[in-house]
Amino acid sequence: MKAIHFLHDGRFFSLALIGAVSWGAPLWAQNNDEDESVNARVKGKEIQKATASPRAELPKWSEEDEEEDFGKLLTLKKSKPWWVTPFVSGRGFWTSNALLANKGEKGDSVYVETQGFDSGYRFTREWAVQGGYNFSLTRYDENPVLDTDAHSVYVSSSYQLPWNWQVSAGERVLWLTSPHQEVEVYREHNPYVSIVQSWGYLENRLNAFYGYEYDHKFTNPIGFERDEHTLFTGVAYAWLPNVVSQLVLRQNYQFYDFRPAANPVNGRQEWISTVATQTVWQPLDWLQVSAFGLVSYDNSVNATRDYKVANVGGEIKFFWRF
Repeated sequence: MKAIHFLHDGRFFSLALIGAVSWGAPLWAQNNDEDESVNARVKGKEIQKATASPRAELPKWSEEDEEEDFGKLLTLKKSKPWWVTPFVSGRGFWTSNALLANKGEKGDSVYVETQGFDSGYRFTREWAVQGGYNFSLTRYDENPVLDTDAHSVYVSSSYQLPWNWQVSAGERVLWLTSPHQEVEVYREHNPYVSIVQSWGYLENRLNAFYGYEYDHKFTNPIGFERDEHTLFTGVAYAWLPNVVSQLVLRQNYQFYDFRPAANPVNGRQEWISTVATQTVWQPLDWLQVSAFGLVSYDNSVNATRDYKVANVGGEIKFFWRF
């Protein structure tokens, strides 16, 4: 997931680039309870990425010695070449389809607590590297079988090109475990590369962006391994110096490596369309409050697990940038 940082009238913001993320889905189509629960845990974690507002990933510099982040929504004043940002957040939301079923959807309330840090170093105005770690606990009200504990690590680098283009590449690692059984549910190594162009209007109060990202997911279980191609576009607007909203449209294509015995030529594909919105209010330099909503439709090929889901909720986050 990408996020943007900006300083607007002295206020420091973190805003998720909603929709520039991957959504996981397993390949097999068994109907037993264990497979269904693993399937929903993995995909549910990926959906949460699209409605989170994590710390920044790969800020960049403009020609005026200002710092920008992936998606370039607004700008930051130049400071020191390194940074460390610890954070803690609590997020609650309602989901319309907790099990991500293709029929008989059932809603649920979800709470996520996350803590971690982001850090980085800028070598030049155009080139920066960044890394970070977070640990999160996800708890469902009516479906505790979906509860997970998650460790996430990333390293990445970005380079600013002319004409407001930015190229980024990196590696993400994710572990999911069940808090009730103390067993690993899922593990993922995700190298990726992305390119984004963005433009500012109305004295940078309004920003538009679009881009493309390629991911390969090396996974355990192996049935999740896949290539992903994501196209996205969106706009963000600063209503007030400390209030910013964002709207993103995203199309994600997933091509799984695994081929079931009954269909060895064409493996499963997922075509996922998403519309997401987020508003962030920052009353203090170390506090952000956000509200978000997301609607997504998964249309699968060579499989029978299409689903629709809507998430709506809010988050409060405490952070400090050194």
